[in-house]
Formats: sequence, structure tokens, C-alpha cells
Amino acid sequence: MSTPTSATGEVIPEPDCPDDSSLVRLVYHRDLTFPAEQVWAALTEPAELGSWYGEYVGDPASGRVQLTMTDELDTATTEVRILRCTPPSGYTVDQDGWLLDIALHPREGVTVLDFTHHHVPRSAVGEIGPGWQYYLDRLTAALSGIPFPHWDDYLSLVDEYR
Repeated sequence: MSTPTSATGEVIPEPDCPDDSSLVRLVYHRDLTFPAEQVWAALTEPAELGSWYGEYVGDPASGRVQLTMTDELDTATTEVRILRCTPPSGYTVDQDGWLLDIALHPREGVTVLDFTHHHVPRSAVGEIGPGWQYYLDRLTAALSGIPFPHWDDYLSLVDEYR
């Protein structure tokens, strides 16, 4: 096993919650050396999204799709409500109760991807944080055409998120 070298997500208090709330957000920033349109396709096109995260059925224009995870460790099917979609700059979805926000910013030869998972219970950050880091590394691998990372390598990151 090896420890991933990708950037760990930031754990930030939710600004729209009371100061004593146990809800936080997980924020990830990735500099991807691919055009925004290519990153957008990897995040939205069924075949490309299915290669690293999950396959969906349904019409996104309806505001709802069913997503089935495609990782060998997770094959769950969840409902995804599309709350905002602004191609190719980002979208916000509710994935089975998880509020997720993706923003793309093209900058001088790279596309900056900002990923935020809102309203995460602090007690769950150690489990959820490494999972998103793993999936974002899978996205990078899919775009780069390199082998996918191994989930077991991310188990050592639990304490870094607490």
C-alpha cells in the first residue's frame, strides 16, 4: 500500500449554519491540465462519467437521474436531483441527500476544478473525505489515461480529515 499524494480536502465550517453546528463542508481544488470542455464531458457525459464514477439513466433535462456507482467497492444506485447546471462552468446536485457543487475555471492551460460537499456531519468527515479524494483521483486518472488508484491506499487518510 502507498499513501496518495493528491491534495487532501479542506474541512471548513458551514457559513450558513449556527456557530455551534457540527456540520462542515469538504472542499477540494484540483488543477487539471485539460481543457474545460474535456473536464466537463468527464463530469457529465454518461460513458465518460461511468468510466470513473457512476452511470446514470434518465434525462438530465428533467432535473432527475438515477446514478449507479461503477467502482468495484460501491455499486449503489441513488437518485440525483440536478439543482443547477451551467455548462461548461459547473453544476449543483443533491445526490441522495448529499449537496454537491462542482465549478470549473479555465486558467492559463489548466482547468481548476472546485468540488464542495456541503453540510457534512463532522463525525462522518473521516469516512467521506478520503472517498471524495479517491474519486477525484479516479477522475484525474480517467482524463490522463493512467491506471486508477486503489481504495486501500486511501484508508490511511482517515485521521487527516478529522
